[in-house]
Amino acid sequence: MRPWLWLLAVPLFAHMVSLSSGQMDINGTEAQLVLRVPAYELTAGEQSLDNAYQIQGATLASRACVPDGQELVCTYKFTAVPASPRIICRLAQALVANHVHVLTARRNGEIARQVFSGAVFDADLRFGGGQDPIPAALDGVGQAFSGWARLLLLFTIGFAARRRREALAFALALAVSQAASLFLALPASPRFVEAAAAIGVGYLAFEVLMLPQAGHRWLAVAGVGVLLGLGVPSGGSFIFYSAFVLSAVATVTAIGLWSLARRPAARTVSAALLLLAVLWFSLQVLGKVPSSF
Repeated sequence: MRPWLWLLAVPLFAHMVSLSSGQMDINGTEAQLVLRVPAYELTAGEQSLDNAYQIQGATLASRACVPDGQELVCTYKFTAVPASPRIICRLAQALVANHVHVLTARRNGEIARQVFSGAVFDADLRFGGGQDPIPAALDGVGQAFSGWARLLLLFTIGFAARRRREALAFALALAVSQAASLFLALPASPRFVEAAAAIGVGYLAFEVLMLPQAGHRWLAVAGVGVLLGLGVPSGGSFIFYSAFVLSAVATVTAIGLWSLARRPAARTVSAALLLLAVLWFSLQVLGKVPSSF
């Protein structure tokens, strides 16, 4: 087996992507933030979030943790509320390095949304319901590629295509299924989503390896697309979601067209993907790797 294939095993030893969300309401000179973080991320309890969330020009007046330990309610006091409050989010330093945080803020009927991930740990909240399409689009692109789990799913979908027409059919199935999943916003456990994603990767790899002539493979792609949509935090704008879907579709199409010229390696790559999916699913069921889709 080629040495580079072992790189596919990287997701088994670290978080794929860690997610949290925040809801902020600004009334006058007071801002109340409800921070939702999965309990398994808070290994040291709420104290691990000390100074992880700051608002420039505001001081932390109170903080309370709800009984289940997954919500933290914070109240901040402004001396003077700026037009675009600057948020400093260092949850990635307090939790895991690839943490993604989605903040939705409301003020006087206007909404501002911001995604913090990777090197993006501070940003201004721009209220007005989507007056800045470029940042929203960039956030959507970043969400589409946020973590090894998504990258692995997109690669597997593209690699499963056997001809150009099928690669385009996969792209269409992925676009429709992701859009439907985002529109319905169905609740789902992160651990369930990640275990199901592992099954999706394994199924597509098995078909390429053992059933090369199987038909209706686009149905499996549509199912995986639903999972990709379930893993996206709610609260994004239309531009955010459109950029997310289009980025995933373009990636699958490019990988599908690229892999058509590399059919001789299909069995080797498919075997590696199948093995990885089995290990990934097993570790999720045993609870050895925190779910972080």
